[in-house]
Amino acid sequence: MKLNNSQLINYKDRIKFSRDDKIKYQTQIDNLVSSIESKILEHVDVRVLKVLQSGSWKKGTIIKPKDNVSIDIDLVFFLDITSDEYYLLHQTRDLLVPILKSVYPNKNDSDFWVNPKTAGLEFVSSGLNVDIVPVGKTNDSDYVAQPDSDSDIYFTSPTKQLEFISNIKNSNPNYTTIVRILKKWRNVQGVKLSSFAIELIVAYLDLNNGVQSDIYEAILRFFRLISKKVFPVLLFNAKYGTYKHDGSHVYIADPTYEENNIMKNVSNLDWGMIRIKADGAFETLLLAEEEEYISTTVDLWKEVFGINFNINPLEN
Repeated sequence: MKLNNSQLINYKDRIKFSRDDKIKYQTQIDNLVSSIESKILEHVDVRVLKVLQSGSWKKGTIIKPKDNVSIDIDLVFFLDITSDEYYLLHQTRDLLVPILKSVYPNKNDSDFWVNPKTAGLEFVSSGLNVDIVPVGKTNDSDYVAQPDSDSDIYFTSPTKQLEFISNIKNSNPNYTTIVRILKKWRNVQGVKLSSFAIELIVAYLDLNNGVQSDIYEAILRFFRLISKKVFPVLLFNAKYGTYKHDGSHVYIADPTYEENNIMKNVSNLDWGMIRIKADGAFETLLLAEEEEYISTTVDLWKEVFGINFNINPLEN
C-alpha cells in the first residue's frame, strides 16, 4: 500500500522541531552569543559585526532530538576582518575553545571541540550542539572567508545558502517534510550523511528531474540515487568557483561556491555503508507498496524509519 502525503505529513508532525521547541532553547543560544561576542573582542581585538543563526535550525528542516542525536545549530560570527587580516580568522578559531571554557568552566573537556573551520560545544542536559563559525569579509558582501586547515581559507556564502534552500522550499511545498523524514532515516540507521548533504540531494533532484511534491515518490527517488554504484557529481551552477575533482569518492558542491565539496571528509567506507543502507530502504519501501494491508505496510516502514514510525494524526 502506498502511503499518501497526508499520512506522511502526520509522521513529519511527530518528528519536526516546532516553533515552541525553538523558544525553549533561544535563551540559552542568546546568552552564548552575548558571552562569545564580548570575549572575542577581549582576546582578539576584533569586532563582531553580526551573528547569523544558520544550518537546519534556520532552514526549517530540523527534527526532534531522538535516537541519541543532538540538536545542531550553526552560529556564524561575522568579524570585521579583511583579506589582509585573514590570519586573524585562524587565531580566532584557535581561541574559541579557551573562550568557551572560560564561559562554561564547569563543563567537561569532552564537551568542546575544534576542527579546521569551526569550534563548538555540547550542552549535554539540553541536547544542544553549537558550532561557532568565525568568518571574515571578501570583495563580495554576500560571501565570507572561513579558516580552513593550517593557513588555508574557505570561501562560501551562508546567506546565499539559506536563500538557495528558501527558493527550493518555495517551489516544493513538501520539501521540508521530505528532508525531515530522510534525516530521521539517517539518524535511525546511523549513516554518516550530513543534514546539508540530504538537503542538497533533494534539491538537486527537484532542479534536475522536476519538482516532486509527492512525498513518497520523492523519498524513493532519493534512495534510488543514493544507492547507485556510481554516484553522479552534483553541481548547482554556483556564482563562484570551478569544479575540480578533489579525489573524493563523492562530490556534492556547495551551491554558492562550486569548488567546495561538502562530502570531502566522507570516506569510501562510510559512503559504501550509506549506499547499502539506502538500497535496503529503497527495496523495503517498494515491498511495502505491494502490501495489501496498512498494518503490514507500516511495519515495513518501521524497518526503515524506526519503531516509532506513526502515520496517525497527532492528538490536540
